[in-house]
Amino acid sequence: MSDLRPGAQARRRTDAQEGVRAVARVAAIALALAASACTTLDKAVGKVPWFTTMRDQPAIRPFELPRTPPVGSVPVTGREDSLDLLLDLKNVVNPVAPTAASLKRGKLVFEQYCIVCHGPLGHSDGTVVPKFVPPPDLTLDVTKNRSDGYLYAMIRQGRGIMPRYGDKVRGLDRWNVVNYVRLLQGIIPPPDTTAAAAPAAGPRPGSPR
Repeated sequence: MSDLRPGAQARRRTDAQEGVRAVARVAAIALALAASACTTLDKAVGKVPWFTTMRDQPAIRPFELPRTPPVGSVPVTGREDSLDLLLDLKNVVNPVAPTAASLKRGKLVFEQYCIVCHGPLGHSDGTVVPKFVPPPDLTLDVTKNRSDGYLYAMIRQGRGIMPRYGDKVRGLDRWNVVNYVRLLQGIIPPPDTTAAAAPAAGPRPGSPR
């Protein structure tokens, strides 16, 4: 039979309390010893196994993929490879014909992103020029003689005082702007406005690809 006497119950309670105090003292001593060998509280707590349940676990390292991408998958984000502007880039072919739709689209994008520096007709007379370094006149021979690939690369990654616009002007819109610049330069004739224009290629300026 169990001992139900008040004195026995009191002793059991006392023993239990002493056990809790002993565990607390051991934990405090362990924490103090760990803290004496560490410089931060985080490292000190890490020395006590009871506190490392959430700390010591599998984790993905920085720049480590959580899983291998499927074979043949194509990334939709990231940085494009740089084009060497010191080359003539004539091997970069313009895939967009200078149709009325392309020129209309190029004009829209040009007036949204380029006009503030280059001006409405490309003469380096944009609204910010009086307070900034003037950009080159797009209608001069030096720019006329540049290849379409060079103009495309300038739009995509910039050079010198011209910032990169590749994150804003994307996809075929870059080539639409190149075609419109060629129109401003007089290299291609104005479009036939009487012809039915097809829908412009490329997303809305500033929208994702």
